[in-house]
Amino acid sequence: MKKFLLTLTLVSFGLFSFGCDDDDDNNNNNATDEICDNQVDDDGDGDVDCEDEDCIDDAACVSEICDNEIDDDGDGDVDCEDEDCTDAEVCQDIIKHVTIIGTSDIHSHLMGVGPATDYTPLDNTDEDGTVSGLARIAAVINNIREASDASTVLVDSGDCLMGDMVDLLSGTAPPVFHFFKNMEYDAVTLGNHDFDWTPEGTTTIITTAQSFPLILFDIPLLSSNIITDATSTADDGIETLIADGSIVTYTLKPIDDDFTVGIFGKMGLEADSNVPQAKPLTWWHDDPEANAGAGDYSNTQALVDDIKVAGAHMVVHASHQGINANAIGEDKDVAANVDGIDVIMSGHRHQILDATYLKIGDTYIVAAGRRGEFVDQMDVTFNLSQEVIEDATGYVHAVNDTIEGDATIAGIMDSYIENLDSQYLIPIFGMTYSATPIAHSTYSLSHLGNFYEEIPQGEDIETPAGLLVADAQRTVMNSIIEQAVDGGILGLNPAYDASPVFMAVAETGAVREPIMLSKTGNVAAADAFRVFPLGIGPDGVPGYPMLTFYVTLAELKIMLNMSAESLMGNVPFEYYLQPSGLRFVYDENGNQFDKVIAAYKCPDADPFNMMDCYIPYTDGGTGMPVDLDDDTTMVRIAVDYYVALLLPEARNEIGEFLTIDPKYKNGTIVNMEDSAEVASLRFDADPTTTDGSGLPTVVELKAWVSVLQFISAFSDDWTELGLNYDEPGDGMPSFPSRIYDSSEAPAGEEAAWGLGLKRSMELNNFCTVFSVHTLCVTK
Repeated sequence: MKKFLLTLTLVSFGLFSFGCDDDDDNNNNNATDEICDNQVDDDGDGDVDCEDEDCIDDAACVSEICDNEIDDDGDGDVDCEDEDCTDAEVCQDIIKHVTIIGTSDIHSHLMGVGPATDYTPLDNTDEDGTVSGLARIAAVINNIREASDASTVLVDSGDCLMGDMVDLLSGTAPPVFHFFKNMEYDAVTLGNHDFDWTPEGTTTIITTAQSFPLILFDIPLLSSNIITDATSTADDGIETLIADGSIVTYTLKPIDDDFTVGIFGKMGLEADSNVPQAKPLTWWHDDPEANAGAGDYSNTQALVDDIKVAGAHMVVHASHQGINANAIGEDKDVAANVDGIDVIMSGHRHQILDATYLKIGDTYIVAAGRRGEFVDQMDVTFNLSQEVIEDATGYVHAVNDTIEGDATIAGIMDSYIENLDSQYLIPIFGMTYSATPIAHSTYSLSHLGNFYEEIPQGEDIETPAGLLVADAQRTVMNSIIEQAVDGGILGLNPAYDASPVFMAVAETGAVREPIMLSKTGNVAAADAFRVFPLGIGPDGVPGYPMLTFYVTLAELKIMLNMSAESLMGNVPFEYYLQPSGLRFVYDENGNQFDKVIAAYKCPDADPFNMMDCYIPYTDGGTGMPVDLDDDTTMVRIAVDYYVALLLPEARNEIGEFLTIDPKYKNGTIVNMEDSAEVASLRFDADPTTTDGSGLPTVVELKAWVSVLQFISAFSDDWTELGLNYDEPGDGMPSFPSRIYDSSEAPAGEEAAWGLGLKRSMELNNFCTVFSVHTLCVTK
């Protein structure tokens, strides 16, 4: 009985132990399981919730580890997304500060913009009125760097070449590349005008800069969307520069151990179309018309993604695509359709935005204008953790005569000018860059605002500077022809074409700058060169050469109608052909490409197309009416090489309306797609020259040379011709005010006083002056 009771007692004790105290520490506290998140000591062991060892593995008691990419506490939030990590050091945003500095479209203006004789970069007190210049640009960049506490990125967005006489040095020692190297640019984009010398010429400029001892250029050159032609040898030099890493798709600039800026630079669609001499090079482009107008920007997106994968946290586009002052353009479209571009430093369109910068989505756009007249600055606060710009402040610094230029850069550029004078200008032309004037003027010869203001339209597209170029080309060419005939060239070379140039034209887009009135009125060779500075010819010498070919009078009408449509704003104003040798009248109410109703040929001996050329010789004037419906009679036309290269593109632009086929004198049509045939149209500036075997060789007449020769041959006094106004003789060639002065006619002068400028005239304006003209009587 006692044994039974003992057994029963032990069993009962066991039942009590396991039924009433089930916590793991066997402390007999008569509690239930610990609930780990109710702030109650459920099991009565003195430890509450997560303090109780029962809760070690409970999710409520596990803290998120903030940098292991695991949801440790099982609440669905990983690492820094979890509120447990709010104060963790690893989850604090990393902020970087960087200052981006940009230039663009310098166009070789190392000695500033303005009268060359007025430029004084080291004197900021004389109010010389000039702007830009590499010494001043350098000073602005240095000031930004010194004032910034942040790291800096310095880029140029293209078109560093083409615009000043110093381009004559680019094949032996390119000054602008010296500037880039001295200022330690991080990247330089190649723009369309940087290929004006053809792929071979561009290769020469780059390799010369790389090997020239004073430069040793090694800055990445960006051309992110360039496409070479493996089947052609014409771009082999560019292919080599790409292969050796001189020309790159993008570059990376490490700012510190954990922050890198990626930089790329694309050529835009419009810029590409403006450089036909770059063939066989091409550039790929986004397609804004694809996908039912939604656009296809996948190639640029893939490029940006690649830059990110390569290690870039922040991406800068040193763009040569462009944006207008009113915020319309390719750069805006890219910003709106491509993710991951943080800043666009916009070039090509020569714009500064109405606002300091434009923000499209997460992308900031700033533009640097033209010719080095401005330097851009973007102070960026970049959230490295989020990889987005948190804040940005933009500045556009005017580079003007209030800035004291950098003495080192000024000295370097002065040395280039001295070399230009001594090695080229004085021995060949008897001129200097700016030290000795070639003419005098009492007024400026204006030109278009070059895309700054609203796009020009109507008769304002004709400008004194543009007409000066056309007059120079026709006058100098006809003078050479006349001298050759008088010198017996036909006896030496019976095949010589002695026909005078019927009309010369200067395409508006190729006329770059005005001639600005200087303090003294003196005009230097540099001033004249800047009016028409572009290109290179088949001879490899800088400057577009003049070409001549024949068209029928009916084809001439098509050319004039294209200009009339440009005046009306129906065709890009760059296509307007500033004429010399012909004057025409158009009716804005006419049908498309059928607005020109009359044209009058001016005498070959008249260099300026004076106002009485509008009056037929039968009525006492000097004009010869032109039958614009004659599709048989051919006349000789003069254009520069650039216009000739654009003719196939113009045919594509205008389509069926443009059916002009340049011809040789015998009527054979020239294949304008064949570079050799185009080269055969070059006008010979010295028809007496021959090669070693006695055969004639072509000495190219450069368009810019014709301008210098024309101006330097001006009379000192045009009074006898009635072309001057209130200008004393000073022994120096003078610009005839009645021809190129766009200001209002002097008091008391007749309505036709300023018709030296109006080579084209809308019918209503024409009839205001010539009310008794047949066109007006029958109107």
